[in-house]
Amino acid sequence: MTRKTVELGLFGVFRDCQPEPFLTLQVPVNGRVADVRQALAEHGRRHWPRFNEPLLRRSVFASETTVLRDSDALPQGVLAILPPVAGG
Repeated sequence: MTRKTVELGLFGVFRDCQPEPFLTLQVPVNGRVADVRQALAEHGRRHWPRFNEPLLRRSVFASETTVLRDSDALPQGVLAILPPVAGG
């Protein structure tokens, strides 16, 4: 299977998992946002002791201009993972 590299900006609790603010993941060349979610889950289980997989399931991915659904094709450019935010 042909793979491509996706650069993912980390925010919120995901930013606390590693010193670098970006993560590079490999996904299928014709992948969807769901493939990035799966690749991040696999990376988190292997490399991040404080990884919270249920939080990943509730988080969204976004391009520079759009919040993305898991079924969306991967846009060009950097993606971001945005955990849910709560406030008072």
